[in-house]
Amino acid sequence: MTRQDRPLPPRARAISAATGTDFLEWARRIDALGGPELDHASIARELPQRWEITEWWAQGVTVAYEQWIGRREVGQSCTGEYAASASRTVAGDLDAVAEAWDAFADEARREELGLGPGRRSATDRWRYWRADVQDGSQVSVNISAAPAGGARAAAAGPRSTVAVEHKQLATAAERETWKSAWKTVLSDFAQHLSTRPDAPEETR
Repeated sequence: MTRQDRPLPPRARAISAATGTDFLEWARRIDALGGPELDHASIARELPQRWEITEWWAQGVTVAYEQWIGRREVGQSCTGEYAASASRTVAGDLDAVAEAWDAFADEARREELGLGPGRRSATDRWRYWRADVQDGSQVSVNISAAPAGGARAAAAGPRSTVAVEHKQLATAAERETWKSAWKTVLSDFAQHLSTRPDAPEETR
């Protein structure tokens, strides 16, 4: 299979829409720079210097290019490690959801998942819960305010997005296993919230 016959990387459409340049055109430009011989940092650094693209999207274009040429699998970092992610939007403000997650991630649940003790931190816009995993990987649960939405959503009260990032996984198989596991955990967490005495009516 030639490179042109390969399926486009998962974020190709988003890249084309956000940058105003088709992904295949980005790939052609990177090829012209000697992309297959350049490392990730070199490509990502070169793009904003030559074309109108933010550093954020330069990183995204570079990752997608590396996936497309077969250098990097989906979910694999530039160091060769893998990462799994999952998210769920739930009812409640940042602090309430952070407190609920800390209670939900009790010793029994952490032991089941192979997690060490949780470490909490916060900024104005984020609440974090982090833990080391027995296999050497690391988990970060990042809680942010969900967009308010329309009038009906606003009337229902605040909502927060709980996003799990599980990094430093060794294989693609581990990534898929953990991705599935975290989706289940977040589903269980949403159920946990809905059964609390102070849960909003819409979640019961």
